[in-house]
Amino acid sequence: MNSVLVFIAAAAVLVAVREYLRRAKLESQQQDLDWQNIALRRSLSQLSVGFVLLGGDDAVRFQNVVADDLLGETSASYWGGAHHKKLVAFLQQSKGQASGNREIEISNDEGKSLVNAIVLEIDNEFRVLLLQNLEAEALAHLRLREFVANASHELKTPIAAIIGMLDLLPHMTSEKQTDLTERLQRNANSLAILVDDLLTLSRAESSASPFTPVACDAIELANRVIEQFKLKANYRSLSLELEAPSTLMVVADELALSRVLSNLVENALAYTDKGSVVVRLANHNSLWSIEVEDSGPGIAAEHIPRLFQRFFRIDAARSRALGGTGLGLSIVRNFVERMDGAITVESTIGKGSIFRVELPKS
Repeated sequence: MNSVLVFIAAAAVLVAVREYLRRAKLESQQQDLDWQNIALRRSLSQLSVGFVLLGGDDAVRFQNVVADDLLGETSASYWGGAHHKKLVAFLQQSKGQASGNREIEISNDEGKSLVNAIVLEIDNEFRVLLLQNLEAEALAHLRLREFVANASHELKTPIAAIIGMLDLLPHMTSEKQTDLTERLQRNANSLAILVDDLLTLSRAESSASPFTPVACDAIELANRVIEQFKLKANYRSLSLELEAPSTLMVVADELALSRVLSNLVENALAYTDKGSVVVRLANHNSLWSIEVEDSGPGIAAEHIPRLFQRFFRIDAARSRALGGTGLGLSIVRNFVERMDGAITVESTIGKGSIFRVELPKS
């Protein structure tokens, strides 16, 4: 009798263990599916085109941020016929087809946009709608053409100067050759700085260039940057100081952070004739900030919105005389935005300017 009970108990334990293992396996598979789903959603959210997953009834099952912006609705609501009649008509007409493609004008709170709508049938239950913003692409191409034209012009100036001076060099006396060689060196240096800034701007703007966030001592980094410019500040009889808390550890791409601070300090020194440049670091709970304040001439309000544009110079002659490329602040803005931060400017004519950067600590 006891042996029968033991056998029944053992069988019950075996069944319970098998059930436990089966459930654990299902839970593990579900966790894997959940992680895959999260990874897929994140990947789709990084697309530069609108992505919408439609069910058999054309209800939205998922749409990415780009689609949210284009359609003016979130994926929680149905953006049906009342808002986008032409788009809904296209979806209805393309039902049963493997694919469809049409240029459609859609409206949202921001106005109207011309999009290239592509619908792909996955099976009888799901379809994918891709939305390509044609106006945004046209604007991007226009900006690219403007950038290439500006960069070509900026490169042409030192190159033409170098070629002209090289042509003159064989026909000059030794004394004049020495002077001309020095001018050649200055133009070659300007060209090297411009090329370096163009490459840095490309890295700052391109999401394909990966950032490497690491734990770094912001105060130590700021001290290194200040030491780098001390000689220049002393030569111009300017005070260059750091104001910071006793400790400030942050997580950031160290090269990008160093370039942001270097460009801001260099810009402040270039446009300050007397007085001081002060670098301030501050701790604000989940954020931290960099301020670079100068006692320069200040910036007129109408120039501030354009300060971070490529090749924009308030005083072009002075900028070139000081070796500026017109790309420094554009590099700063792009690096700051890549680090999920923000940059602002306060300026008073006759008193100076403050460039303030706010960044997350991690």
